[in-house]
This record gives sequence, structure tokens and C-alpha cells, in this order.
Amino acid sequence: MTLDDLVRKAAEHGVSSIESARGPLIPFTFILDANPDLRERTLKLTRHVSEELSVALQLAQLSITPDSNCSMYAIAWDGYVTFEGRKWDAVLIEAGESSAAEGAIFAQRYELKERGLFTKSRCNVAVGKPISMQSSRSRLWGGTHA
Repeated sequence: MTLDDLVRKAAEHGVSSIESARGPLIPFTFILDANPDLRERTLKLTRHVSEELSVALQLAQLSITPDSNCSMYAIAWDGYVTFEGRKWDAVLIEAGESSAAEGAIFAQRYELKERGLFTKSRCNVAVGKPISMQSSRSRLWGGTHA
């Protein structure tokens, strides 16, 4: 799995987790372990719940540390982004690797759409692919890698 794969997986999971625009996304993390056997690596999903979404996001961010047994991580939360002059709802994703000092923050835009021919329902649909918005320091980087 590459970092781009992880970002896409977090974006897909984030958009699908927002149920019919009834509530915000609960911040979550994806952690890919550091098993030396690449075929045996596992991806772990953890939701970080708190009464305040800002506290839940802080819990998610604090859960990723350089001494974690992971090779890659993604932290996802609900937010907004301005892209090409338009304000969008977006799943924001911070992602990084243990082997690189720099990570990035991505935005997966989404919008509310009607679906169904006879029975109409409204749901959130991803718009485009995740967009890299800015670089960030990888939370896994301990500075000891060559």
C-alpha cells in the first residue's frame, strides 16, 4: 500500500461515513503497521469520539507518535476547503509515513446529491479525487531514518 492508496481509502471511508448529511464525521485514524513482511501488514481503523469534535480531532492527532508501531497513518475529519474560488464541504486528511519527514494534508470535496429514480434520497457524493492542500510534518518522523 502506498501513501496515495491510504489517502484514497481514508477519503472514501470518510465520505461514506457521513450519513445523508445528518451529522459531522467522527474523526478517525487509519494506521498501517510496520510488519517487515509487507504481505502481512494490517490496517487499523480507530474512531476518536468526544462530545466536542475539536477534542476528538486532538485525540486522533495525539494518538499518532514516532514510536508507534506503524509505517503510515491517516487522520480524517470533516471540514471545509476553498478550491478554485468555491467553498466546499470536505473530508480533510492528514497523512504521513515513518520513512519521510514530510507528510501532507489532503481534501476530498463532497456535495449533497439526490439519488434514485422513483424514491428520491439525498446523500453525500465525493467530487473529484483527494487534492493535496499543504505539506505538514509527518507525525511518525522521529528524525532517525536515513
